[in-house]
Amino acid sequence: MIKNIKIYRQLLHAAVLSKLQYKADFLVGVISILILNAVNISLLGIMVYNFKSMNGWDIWELMFLYSLWMMSRGIYSIFFWHISDLEEMIVNGEFDAYLIRPISPFVQLLGKDVNYMGIGDALVGVFGFMIVRPHLILNWSWELWIYFIICIISGTLIQVAINWICASICFWTTRSRTVSSITERFTVLMQQYPVDIFGKWFQVFVTCFLPVAFINYYPSVILLGKASIENQLWKYSSPFVSVILLFIAAFIWVRGVHKYSGSGN
Repeated sequence: MIKNIKIYRQLLHAAVLSKLQYKADFLVGVISILILNAVNISLLGIMVYNFKSMNGWDIWELMFLYSLWMMSRGIYSIFFWHISDLEEMIVNGEFDAYLIRPISPFVQLLGKDVNYMGIGDALVGVFGFMIVRPHLILNWSWELWIYFIICIISGTLIQVAINWICASICFWTTRSRTVSSITERFTVLMQQYPVDIFGKWFQVFVTCFLPVAFINYYPSVILLGKASIENQLWKYSSPFVSVILLFIAAFIWVRGVHKYSGSGN
């Protein structure tokens, strides 16, 4: 384990150095992400202006919801976004090289690249939280601050696990980009709105089958004091959901690697 961590740090260092060679591309990428998120937040503002609120969620609460997602999204985008490149690596035969090296294939995949544009997402999340905090008067106890940090990490891991599962499908199908793309678009859509504005069965789907509601909605319900006493306990489940999903993703990955016999290229 320690050896893999050291190797991952070395691979990550090399990936960062390679990205730093293109400083202009870095700045343009981050600025474009900031503009895109500004547009998304503006659209939320327009909707709330027209409808006053969304099932009791005002503009500041919606911005908190969005900011919480952006913080976890930023970490995920920087370090784990490229997991979805697995399909291309298998099609091109690049993944075969990972299997003959005395290093974990997954560690090699993780250290393959960094997505610097995720910094833009993280900045939007941090600045958004700083803006909404005085409006929401978030007088949290130290326990809620710890829970807040845990939720950011859990949201990151949930996104990693979902992406990992979708990418690992290509061990059986060779192609998984379509599944990854659909899941990604659905996840992005769900993080911009409170789940309780949708129907009951849809809420069940995003809670039990594709649990993206645990990325930011259920943590926000707790952190904003919108949960009733009788149903608070299970809404603290984001950390447990992230761990369960990671175990499922790791299981599928291991089975896929053992099944993999090359793409023929």
